[in-house]
Amino acid sequence: MLLHDIRYALRQMARSPAFTAAAVCTLALAVGANTAMFSVVYGVLMRPLPYRDADRIVRLSEEHPGGTPLVRDAVLSNLTFDAWSRGPQTIEGLAAYSSRAYTVGIADGSRRLEGAAVSPGLFELLGAVPAAGRFFLPEEGRDGAPQVAVLSHGAWERYFGADPAVIGVPIRIDGQPHVVVGVGPRWFYFPDRDAELWTPYVATPPREGNTRIVWALARLRPGATLQQAEAEGTAAARTVKRPVSATLMFGEGGPVQVRARLLSDQTTAQIRPALLVMTAGVGFVLLIACANVASLLLARGVARTRELSVRAALGASRSRLIAQLLTESVLLSMIGGGAGVLLAWLLTGALPLFAPESFPRLGDVRLDGLVLGFAALASTLAGVLAGLLPALRRTSSLSLAMRQNDSRSHGPRRDVLRAGLLAGEAAVGVVLLVGASLLGRSFVALVSVDPGYEPRNLLVARVYREGPGRAERARSQQFVNALVERLRAGPGVLAAGAANMIPLGESSYISGFDLPGAGPAGETVFVRAQTYVITPGYAEALGLRLRDGRFFTDADATHGWQRVIANRALVRTYLKKDGPAVGRAFNGGLVGIVDDVRREGLDVAPQPAIFLPHGGEHGIEREVNVVIRTAGDPLEAVPFLRSVVRDLDPTAALGQVGPMAGQIARSVAEPRFAAIAISAFAAIALLLAAAGLYGVLSYHVTQRRREIGVRSALGASPRRIVGLVVRQGVAVTVVGVIIGLAAAAALAPGLRRLLFGIEPIDPLSFVLAPVVLLLVGILACLLPARRAASVDPAEALRSE
Repeated sequence: MLLHDIRYALRQMARSPAFTAAAVCTLALAVGANTAMFSVVYGVLMRPLPYRDADRIVRLSEEHPGGTPLVRDAVLSNLTFDAWSRGPQTIEGLAAYSSRAYTVGIADGSRRLEGAAVSPGLFELLGAVPAAGRFFLPEEGRDGAPQVAVLSHGAWERYFGADPAVIGVPIRIDGQPHVVVGVGPRWFYFPDRDAELWTPYVATPPREGNTRIVWALARLRPGATLQQAEAEGTAAARTVKRPVSATLMFGEGGPVQVRARLLSDQTTAQIRPALLVMTAGVGFVLLIACANVASLLLARGVARTRELSVRAALGASRSRLIAQLLTESVLLSMIGGGAGVLLAWLLTGALPLFAPESFPRLGDVRLDGLVLGFAALASTLAGVLAGLLPALRRTSSLSLAMRQNDSRSHGPRRDVLRAGLLAGEAAVGVVLLVGASLLGRSFVALVSVDPGYEPRNLLVARVYREGPGRAERARSQQFVNALVERLRAGPGVLAAGAANMIPLGESSYISGFDLPGAGPAGETVFVRAQTYVITPGYAEALGLRLRDGRFFTDADATHGWQRVIANRALVRTYLKKDGPAVGRAFNGGLVGIVDDVRREGLDVAPQPAIFLPHGGEHGIEREVNVVIRTAGDPLEAVPFLRSVVRDLDPTAALGQVGPMAGQIARSVAEPRFAAIAISAFAAIALLLAAAGLYGVLSYHVTQRRREIGVRSALGASPRRIVGLVVRQGVAVTVVGVIIGLAAAAALAPGLRRLLFGIEPIDPLSFVLAPVVLLLVGILACLLPARRAASVDPAEALRSE
C-alpha cells in the first residue's frame, strides 16, 4: 500500500510541476539551512573533544568578586595553582600551560610556529600517546632542566619530512638549542589546531611578591562534581597571602573564588550565544517553510476535493485518505531534504571562508552520519507538519463537498486556517527582522567606535628574534633603533616606530606603581596601568591624538620614568586635581597626554595607560611590534620591511604582517558573522513569507473570478478591486505583525550579550521590522490584485 501511495504521489507531482518545484525548493532551502546549522552546533558545542574522558576535563580559573581584573581570560594565579597542587582530593592530573609562539630554526631559515608551554603531565591528562619518541618527563618541568621539545604530527611531516631520525636531534628554538624528544599523535591538538610545538612549562614555586598567570587544566576524579572541585580550590586559594602583584592582575575585590568549568564549555563560551541565536533563527525559517508548503497543499487540495470525495464514496476510510495525503507531503519533503543536504554540504564547505579566525573547533564541523540522520528527521517532520493540517482539512465533510460546487468562492474570511498560516509566517518574519536589525545596528555601533588612533594607511608587523635576551640588552636596543631608522627612510613611508605592544596585539604589559600626590588629599596612590615602551615616531605613525604636551623625541631615550606620556583614562582616574597635569605628575615627568586607545578591542573600555621611551631600563627586546604609516597602500611596504629585517638580523622571523584596518576587521569578525547570518535568515523568511502571501492571494483570485466579474459588471472600478485584494492580504499581515512584535519583545532580551551600544528593546528596530514586512507584503499583494482588476466580467461569467 505504501509503494502504491508513493507511485501515485510521484504521478501527482509530475502532473503539477510548478507546485512541485515551489514546494521542493522551499523545503530544500529550509532543510539545507537547518542541516548546515546543526552540523555547526553539533561540531562546535556537542561533539566530544578528542581527549580521553573529555567529560571530566575542566578548565580552572579564579576571580575576586567586585574586582576589576586587567586579565580577561579564565586563569589561575601561580599562588592558587601551587597551593592546590599540594594535595588535591577532587581532581587529578593538575596541569598548567601557556600559549606561545616560537621562532624555530629549520633548514630553510627561521619560522614562527604556534604552540604552548605545557606541564609534563598534560599529555597523559589528555590521553595522548606519542607517535614517535616520548613526551616530557616530570623533571623536565623544573628550573635548570635540559631544554626539550615535542613536535606536532603535522609539523613533523611539514618541516622534517616525517623523518624518525629527528628524535634526539637539537633544533634552535628562540635562539636556544632544544632536543626533540617526541612527536604527538596525528589526532592530537592543544590548545588549538594551530599548535605545532610544545616545550615544558616550568612551574617555579611562587616567591615573595611574585604573581604569575597560569592557564590550568585538571581531570575530575570519578564521582567528583564541579561544585566540589570549586569548593576545594577556593579553600586552597584562601590559604595563601595575596601580594600587591596579585591585586594588579585580578583586581581588588572580595575573597578569591575558584571556578571549574568543563573544557568543552570553556572553549566555546564566547561563540555559544551567537550559535544559539542563529539556531533559533534557522528554526524559524523551517517553520515558515512548513507553513508555506501547508498553504500550497491547502490551495492544491481544493482542486482535489471531488477526487477525495469519490474515493471516500468507494469505501476509502478517512485515515486511509490522510495516510495517502501525508505520503505525498512527506515524499515532497524528502526530495526537498535530499536537495537540502547538497545545499548543507556547500554551506559547511564555505564556512571557513566566512567564519571568524577565532571560531573554535571549526575542524570538527562536518557532514557525518549523525548530521545526515538529522536531515532525514527534519525532512520527515517538515513533511508531516506541512501536510497534516491540509490532510485533516481536506478529508472533513467529503460527502457535503460532493454536493457543492468545487469552484465556489473561498475568501480569506472563510478560510481561517490558511489566514492563520500566513499570519504565523508574518509573525516569525517580524521576529527575525527585529533580531537582524538589532544585531546589524549593534555591529554598526561597534565599528563606529573611535579606536583612539588612525588605522588607515597603517602597516603593523611583529619581528621575532632568537636573541639577544636580557643579558645583551644593549644589542637589542641597537637593533630596534637601527630598524626604526631604516624604516623611516623607506619609499612612501611617512612615519615609523616600534613598541613592546600595539592595539589588538598579542602582548600585554601591565605595571603597578606608586604615584605620589594622586590621592584626594595629595597622598600616594597605587596605580595599575597598561605600559607601552615606544620609540620616537611610534605615536606619530600610529596616529595617536595629542591632547596636551608633546610626544617623545630622541633625547628622551635615556630618561626612563622621568619622561612619561599618559592617556586620558589615567588622568581621569588618578589625576583629577585642578591645574594642568603635564609637567606636574610623575615628579614632573609627564610630558604629554593622548586620547584613549582601545587596545583590547572596540568593545572593551580603555584602561589607564602610560607610554615610556625606549632605551635604558625600558628597552624593547626580542619581540618588536612595528608600525609604519605610508602615503598609499600599506601592503606595498611589506617587501621593504622584509628586506630591512633580513639585513639587520638574518635569524629574525617576521609575523602578523598586515594593515591595521585588517586587524580591526578581524577583531569584529564574530559580531559581523552573527549579524550576517541572522540577516540572511531574515531575508529568507521575508522572501518565503512574501511568496506564501503571493501564492495564496493568486489562488484566491483564481477561485473568485466569478465574484470579481460580478463586482466589475455592477460597476466596481479596478482601483476598488485592487484595494479589496490588497486589504485582504494586508489584514492578515497586520495580525502577524502584531503577534510578531509581542514575540520579539519577549525574545529580544536574550540577545543582550550579543549587543553593543543599543538596548534589546530598540525603538528603531521595532519600527523598522514591521514597516519592511508590510511593504514587502503589499508588493506581494499587488500582482494578484492587478490580475484581479483585469478580469473581464463577460468572460468570467461565461466560464461559470
